Amino acid sequence: MQLLKIIHDLLFPIKCLGCGKFQEFVCSFCFEKIELKKGFECAFCSSRTLNGEICPFCRNDSWLDYFWTAADYSNPLVKKMLWAYKYKFVRELRTPLSRLLLKFLEEKEKNKFVENHAGQLLLVPMPIHRLRLNWRSYNQSELIAQELAEKIKLEIAADVLLRVKNKKPQAEIKNKEERSANVEGIFYCPAPERVKNKIILLVDDVATTGSTLNQAAKILKQAGALKVIGLVVAKG
Repeated sequence: MQLLKIIHDLLFPIKCLGCGKFQEFVCSFCFEKIELKKGFECAFCSSRTLNGEICPFCRNDSWLDYFWTAADYSNPLVKKMLWAYKYKFVRELRTPLSRLLLKFLEEKEKNKFVENHAGQLLLVPMPIHRLRLNWRSYNQSELIAQELAEKIKLEIAADVLLRVKNKKPQAEIKNKEERSANVEGIFYCPAPERVKNKIILLVDDVATTGSTLNQAAKILKQAGALKVIGLVVAKG
């Protein structure tokens, strides 16, 4: 096994996606240069909000209560990290991606919210369909959520929200209305008793129009969740 690792490292050397330095996928210097979101914004229209709440214009159609996003997808390094993590199967990137979420929570002082509501909070990763899980061999949001759960000492529940329909990936759909229709009925909560009266931190890697997060929040709220907070690495 050690020999195989040496051969793998020779053929596919680990180097920073930012500066090209060897031995790390994201070196500490490049990581610290990533700009976090300066403020909060609505998940749907991207208008500025005070604490991440859904704006008044989108609130009537929203099942999400809050939307917290750490960075912009337009950031070149963030984009490279997420692309390599999802499509190049670089699992190790779950660590810097979860660190981005942690850094965001600390900078925005949401870590205090987590501490104050720890007994009521439940970390739920956005699920993927079993066919995509078989193809990728891991759920990218779940790995990020696992690392984050360890750091902030929260209970994680990856089995309270399931994806039961395998629809066209949202990234391939440009029209906002088509995106919303594409996610209808794709989620199911098999254990409503576990989410009842809970505040859900719904973890995902990327959000665009917010349609997928909103559909997941709908199922969790209908199952009895008190509030649902979308927590994502980046917004496109």
